[in-house]
Amino acid sequence: MRRENNAQEFDRLRAKYRNFKRTIPQKAAITMVNFFKRNFNVGGFVDVPFQKWKKSTYPGARTTMVRSGNTRREIKKIQVSESRVVVGIGNHNHYAKIHNEGGKILITPKMRRFFWAKYKESGKEYWKWLALTTKTHIEIPQRKFIGDSKALEKTLDRMILSELKKITS
Repeated sequence: MRRENNAQEFDRLRAKYRNFKRTIPQKAAITMVNFFKRNFNVGGFVDVPFQKWKKSTYPGARTTMVRSGNTRREIKKIQVSESRVVVGIGNHNHYAKIHNEGGKILITPKMRRFFWAKYKESGKEYWKWLALTTKTHIEIPQRKFIGDSKALEKTLDRMILSELKKITS
């Protein structure tokens, strides 16, 4: 009789473990996506230590990196399997990389025409000086919003431990 109880208990634990192994990557991916999206709310990269974003020089700028919300919306689960979880930016956001890593972008004649159009539309000196600048590049400061984070590792560890406690109780 005791062996049957042990066998049933073992089968129950094995089923819970299989379910845990199947669902934990999906839960981890959702946790990661929400963690990276939260960086936009707090205005910096949540890590140890917190990395605050440099303020925008754009006139009338709202919160940094939140003008249209496209970059935040493009943070998605790319691949989720039992052995690997990949979270990243969707294909349609070509400027997310330069914001995340920082760098220089080339000022093209098309950009200068855009700056003139913005100046004529708004009358703001900011656009005039961008159109008239002799610089050939614009420096985009790094505003990291996705990447390795010790704070994310701690969050995932806590989530996994709480899920393990659920199946063992």
